[in-house]
This record gives sequence, structure tokens and C-alpha cells, in this order.
Amino acid sequence: MTAPAEEGKAPSLPLAMVARQLKDLGIAVTTGAAPGYVDDAACASCHTAIARSYREKGMARAFHRPGPATDGEDFAAPPFVHAPSGQIFQMSRRGGRLVFRRWQTGADGKPVNVFEQPVDWVLGSGDHARIYLYRTGPTEAGELYQLPLAWYSQTRSWGMAPGYDRPDHDGVVRRVRRECLFCHTAYPDLPAGADAYGAPQVFPARLPEGIGCQRCHGPGADHVWLASGGIGVRDEIRASVFNPGRLPAARRDEVCQGCHLQPSVALPGVRRFGRGDFSFRPGEALAGYLVQTDVEEDGRTPAGRFEINHHPYRLRQSRCYLESDGALSCLTCHDPHRRIPESEKAAHFQAACLTCHRPDACHRPRTGSDTGPGDCASCHMAKRRTQDVVRAVMTDHLIRRRPGGPELLAPLAESEPLLTAVRLPGPDAPGGPLGEVYGTAAVVRAVRSAAAVDYLEKMLAVAKPMEVEPWLDLAQGQLGQRRFADAERTLTGFLERHPAHPLAMEWLALAHAGQGKVDEAIAVLRQTLAAGGERPEAEFNLGTLLAGRSLPAEAEEHLQRAVVLRPNLVAAWYRLGEVRATLGRPSDAAACYRRALEIDPRHAASALALGKLPGAAIH
Repeated sequence: MTAPAEEGKAPSLPLAMVARQLKDLGIAVTTGAAPGYVDDAACASCHTAIARSYREKGMARAFHRPGPATDGEDFAAPPFVHAPSGQIFQMSRRGGRLVFRRWQTGADGKPVNVFEQPVDWVLGSGDHARIYLYRTGPTEAGELYQLPLAWYSQTRSWGMAPGYDRPDHDGVVRRVRRECLFCHTAYPDLPAGADAYGAPQVFPARLPEGIGCQRCHGPGADHVWLASGGIGVRDEIRASVFNPGRLPAARRDEVCQGCHLQPSVALPGVRRFGRGDFSFRPGEALAGYLVQTDVEEDGRTPAGRFEINHHPYRLRQSRCYLESDGALSCLTCHDPHRRIPESEKAAHFQAACLTCHRPDACHRPRTGSDTGPGDCASCHMAKRRTQDVVRAVMTDHLIRRRPGGPELLAPLAESEPLLTAVRLPGPDAPGGPLGEVYGTAAVVRAVRSAAAVDYLEKMLAVAKPMEVEPWLDLAQGQLGQRRFADAERTLTGFLERHPAHPLAMEWLALAHAGQGKVDEAIAVLRQTLAAGGERPEAEFNLGTLLAGRSLPAEAEEHLQRAVVLRPNLVAAWYRLGEVRATLGRPSDAAACYRRALEIDPRHAASALALGKLPGAAIH
């Protein structure tokens, strides 16, 4: 349990005992990677008014199950045609479920390569956009993937999700990682260690919906136990939950900045080595959890860079912020518990401005009954199109006397930023060789350039960190550069320090195979899978190597296991088709090739293989 941050007598019972007592009250408590959290409904039972008003906030709606009560999309709209990829998309309600459909049009005008998938989760409040996720896997722990179609509320139209408006988009196989979900929902109940770097990116079927109370107030089990059991005095109850409002302003704002301060979506910050994804607790220094990265971008000045998650990043460049000596913060304008009605917004934000500025400081021409300083924010924090989500328009939190005009809303084409430099901002950022390791690790994770991989290896030799993360980054970068002998050396040394690490074992097998050491690679993969766990990549790689050793029956077993664990693994469907064709089962092979093309219509190898099968098998 996290120690209470406020004064008062803290409860002394261990979490296991608190969890047992709350279970008798029908309240479950998390005990794994993020211990001590309860369902937010337990908070709402006492804090009814706050819970009711908070449900209207975008944070509360940032991640949820799809359902008619939360629909805001136009499901009667025509299918969305994406010309660059030649694909057609549609989202519809069918039998009570939200269903995604993607297809192409064949030479005869009929749909081909049809892919249908029920939507399991909606990510995004819908204030600006919504994207859609689906879950795979046969067991309680499954992977999440993003679908390429998004709903844009401001224009009430369907369009490609951010990063997909290109011919070679990721289709239906872009995996959702813990680092992404971290900022869209409360912490899931995962086993201890399941949020460690390199752990499989899997989630339970039941996930919290939206950013809940405890993301800002810390784990609530002690608080709920004391309050609902009637055994705590007032001071004990208050002391058992964290109140960020009692922190110094800079530390209080870090509760918001853990998600809302993101200088670059293309080069995200690096979690501190040794920390789990869900280990951050409000009240601790953010720099102890996350090493932020800032960038320089070719063709854009710092003031010209504007992304959808740039609220504090832009605010901190503002003269108002810099001269306020910490008085201007997120909470100056934003009530975390209450959504300001549209009819009240102008006056609400104006009141915040007038805490420093005089009403007669506004020289905007006035007409009619307009006698006050007006809507400050609409002039000095103008809405602007974001460069990373080009279909969205957001309020720019860089406060300027003359922010610009209609050009701020002009359409933008989706493009990849060209980053020319990376730095670690802030006085608490690591320095010296370790700081170089953090900055270079961020680059290697994003682009794995040869120069970055070389520099990371050089800095690791100097800094010699004990944690696993940068060494895994180095090995992955070396594999990506096809430097298999270097990767083998890195991974062998890593495994001496961290024996039988499953991801390192998988990658060591790849390094062996890349050098032609196929039997060694097979032996390592067999050892990895014998240790347990569901590892679709290991099953696929072992099946592929066994097929190359002319062991099709055994290869089929592992490839079949791979597509059960990850049903959208295109390469595994293709290899499974090859194996089944070798075994003299052309109809089964054809089904595998067709499935690969349904998932990825651009998979040329499957199309060619399908065309070479006997005619009877392909109909």
C-alpha cells in the first residue's frame, strides 16, 4: 500500500486483510502490479455529487465499452472510402454489438478480402474523436488492437484514425500497448510484474472504464475500508487517501502532467528503468517515474509545434505562466471534478484571466451591449488544427497577444515529423552517460536507426545500468539492423545476469537463426515454451524453423498455436498455409491464405500462394 500523504493516523492492517474485509462487503481490491485499488463505484457511494458531475468530464469517458447509451456516431453514414489504400470501411450496430467492417472491391464489383470484427472498447471521450479497439486471445489475458477507422465529433464524420491516412497504413494489426492505455483508463488488475518492460502486452477481459478517482487520489482500499467499516475516526479516514490539492503547486500539477505533458507523440518519454507501467502514484515526483523527452523538428520552430496533447507543454511556454511564479496552473482554469457548461465557459475563463489582468487592459473593439473584456480565451488561446491528429481542432494553451487568424484552422495533410534533435528537459532529468542512455533509448524505440543503436551501445558500456530496459533496447535495435552476431553477444551477456528471461530467450533464438544456427535457435525456443506462458511469437518462430527443417507436422502444431493466441498474426496464417499445402491439404491451405488476405489485403505472398493452388482448392 502507498503511505498516506496527509497528516493523521494511518491504518495498520496489511492489504491482504483489508482486501478480505472489503470482499465481504462486495468490493474487490487489486493485489498485483497496481495493488490497493477498488472499483470507482465504491467512491461514488459516499461522494455522490462529485461522482455524478465527474461522469460528464472527458477523462471519465476516455475508455469505455461500446453501447447505445454512449453512441454519438452516425452509423447511417455511407461507407468511408479510403482512396490511398483502396480500402472501404464501415462501422455499424448489428445484433446489439458495434461491428467494424473493411473490404475491397473486386474486378466484378463484389466485395473481396472482407474483414469483420466486433468492437470491444472505445478509446476517446468523443469530445474530439473516438477510436475503436478489439481484443484477441483465447484466455483471460488477451491483446488489444486498434482499428483504422475513427469518428471525428467536430465534423461529425468518419475518417482514418491518426497515423492511418496513407497507402501502407497498419490496418487491423496495430497493437495497443500499456504505455498508451496508461493515460486513457484506470489501472487494470494485472499480476505482479505483468507491467514490467518486456512483459507481454496483454490485458484482462475486464478493464476499468475511464480515468477514475484513484488516478489522482491514489489507491483507495484503505480509505474505503475505514469509511465503510465505520471503524475510522474522521482524521484517519481523511489521512488514508491522497489529496493532490494539498501539494505545492508544481508537484500538484505533476498529477496532471503524467498524461497531459507530452512534448512529442513521435518520440515519447521513457519510463524510469526498473519501474512498472502502472507504478506511478500521485504525490510522487513525476521525474522519478518518467524521463520526458523534448525534440527539435525540421521545418518548425518550438512555438510552431502544436500537437493534440500539448496543453501543459504549450502553457509552459507562455509569458503568463513564466511570470506567474507558479500561480498559474491547470487548476486555475480547469475543475477536475466538473465539466463547465458551454454557456458558462467564456465567463469562467475570463474570471481566471482577471485574477492577474485588469478589465480595461482589453482593447478589442466592442459592439452593441458588449461592454466587458469579453471572451479572453477565444482571442488569446485560439483554437488551432493539430499536426499529429489533422482532423481535430484544439485550444492552443500557448497564451499570446496575437496568436494568428484563419490560417490556424487550415487543413493539414498527415505527415511524419522529421526530428533533428532530442533533449531531456527539466532539472531532475538524468545527466551524464545515464542521461545519454535514456535519450538514445527513446530514439532506438521509435526509429532504431543504425547511428542510434551504435551510440546506445557506446553509452551503455560507460553507464553500465543494472536494469533490463536499455539492454533489451540495444538487442532489439541490433536485431532490427540485422546485426545478429552483435545481438547474440548482447543477449548472451544479458541472460547471464537475468537467466531464462523469456523475451531475451526469444530474441536470442532470432539471433541464432539469423546466423544460420537453426538447431540452436530451435533448442532455445523449445526451452522458452517449456517454461510456460502464452508466447505467440515464439510459437510462430519455432513453427517456421521446423518447417524449414522439413518437419511439417510438428511445425503445424506450433503455427496453429500461434494463430490461436494471436488470430491476426498474418505471417503465421501464411506459414500455416504453406505447411498444410506441403501436407497435401490444399483446401486447408487455401483457407489459411484467404484468412491472411482478409487481415492484410496487401500480403502479396498469400495472394501468390493462393493462385498456385489447384483450382478446386481456391473456390
